Amino acid sequence: MTDKTLIDIEEIRRLKHYYYCHLIDRGVAGDESAFEEHRTRFTESVTADFTPFPPFEGKAAVTGYLTKTVPALLSYSHHRVMNDVIDVDGDEAAGLWYFDCPVVCRPGNELNLSGPGIIFGRYEEKYVREDGVWKWQHITALLDIFAEADLPWGDITYLRKNR
Repeated sequence: MTDKTLIDIEEIRRLKHYYYCHLIDRGVAGDESAFEEHRTRFTESVTADFTPFPPFEGKAAVTGYLTKTVPALLSYSHHRVMNDVIDVDGDEAAGLWYFDCPVVCRPGNELNLSGPGIIFGRYEEKYVREDGVWKWQHITALLDIFAEADLPWGDITYLRKNR
């Protein structure tokens, strides 16, 4: 593995950790600027498949789902990704990630889930480098398990700012 490949892998990790996990969680907490920053990392032709929703095609459809549907489902989320396997081939790459995500579901959402729980699953992703920047070309979110739980974060207050 070359130094360039290792740098590419680290850039893709940052794409996932910051531009997905961190910004989606901030957006769910009500920070609209997080969604604006997040959408800069999708190609115009990005596609996405988030179980159990129908597939989305194009930047507007994918970002619409993430900025409208996800916050309508969740009042809290805390994405954690791990066990990443990233393969780079020039300006294209593929990634596999496992994740768990503690959440609080809003009552009356379209999936009929409510209260605190945790989602376990995997992301299968394709990336392309455009003008020196890694972006998503495709995201598949395999939401394997949703476990409802009587957990202490059911009545959380999201602290947007600390000192």
